[in-house]
Amino acid sequence: LKKFIHFTDNSTYNVNTHPNPKLNKLWPIIQHLNKIFSSAITLEEDVTIDESLMLYKGRLSWIQYIPLKRARFGIKYFMLCESKSGYIHSFLIYTGKETIIDNAYKDEAKGLQIVMHLMKPILHLGHCLTTDNFYTSPRLADILLEHYTDTFGTMRLNKKEVPKEFKNK
Repeated sequence: LKKFIHFTDNSTYNVNTHPNPKLNKLWPIIQHLNKIFSSAITLEEDVTIDESLMLYKGRLSWIQYIPLKRARFGIKYFMLCESKSGYIHSFLIYTGKETIIDNAYKDEAKGLQIVMHLMKPILHLGHCLTTDNFYTSPRLADILLEHYTDTFGTMRLNKKEVPKEFKNK
């Protein structure tokens, strides 16, 4: 049965024009889920972005190993969630360094790219984003404030763009 299930037409697939070549077989399902998730509810003011690891021990080129997670091997994905209910508004599957996120921020840090990609539909709506130290940076805060979105979270002091005044104990 699994052999005959197809979500996409192989004859129309083109590596050069597809938005995410590594996920081409599941791309229609991923787009549909993101569309349904984002239209199901209206988000409250407080939102958060975090990563999760879905247990997977098969063979894929983008399997992640994170020893501190409960499922140490798996598929990593990033989620934009409502803080109060935990409802997933949108998600992004990480397929390695080649993950196509958004060309507008391609020269920025990976964390900033992920945040801007997931926040794009809800910018300028007055949300408040909570992030952990992987995403938080002064540059991200500046960009979000330009888009009328507040942010707060923990920050690593060894990031490049952290001012020297913050590094003093």
